[in-house]
Amino acid sequence: MSDTAGTSEQQESTGIVVGLDISVPAQAALAWAANQARLTGQDLMAVHAVFPWGTYLAAGGFVPVTMPSDAVQDHQRDMIEKLFASVGPEPTWKLQFVGDDPGPALVAASRGASMLVIGTREHTGWGRVLSGSVSHHCLSHAHCPVLAVPVERPARAGRSAAAASATSHA
Repeated sequence: MSDTAGTSEQQESTGIVVGLDISVPAQAALAWAANQARLTGQDLMAVHAVFPWGTYLAAGGFVPVTMPSDAVQDHQRDMIEKLFASVGPEPTWKLQFVGDDPGPALVAASRGASMLVIGTREHTGWGRVLSGSVSHHCLSHAHCPVLAVPVERPARAGRSAAAASATSHA
């Protein structure tokens, strides 16, 4: 006898969620997520989250900052829309703009998703203190599996030609 009591409460997957901004790591994550969505027949939702203009976390509190003009905000939105369009989105795929801290916004979007895909950046020292780590926040708090897509790094300048040749022929 099978038990089906719990199946009605299970949440249906909303597909793959990917964090998107104009960075190279986020673009790599979008490309990977679009490919995976096509391979698995899932929907894709790209989420562009930006902390609301007008406030900035500084030294333990929020302080007002100069807001960029509407033209600057429109330009950024256009760039994100073009990045999303560059992967040839399917008709059911969505691009969502969220006025929130990116980490919590992506975690919220991960509820019910089959996967959350994020790019990884290398923030160290003060860069990590000031901007935090969206990828770390998502890995720690997401409601679904998280895939962090690394960006290919160029070969080191000090690498010998023989080592490069051996690698390419392997």
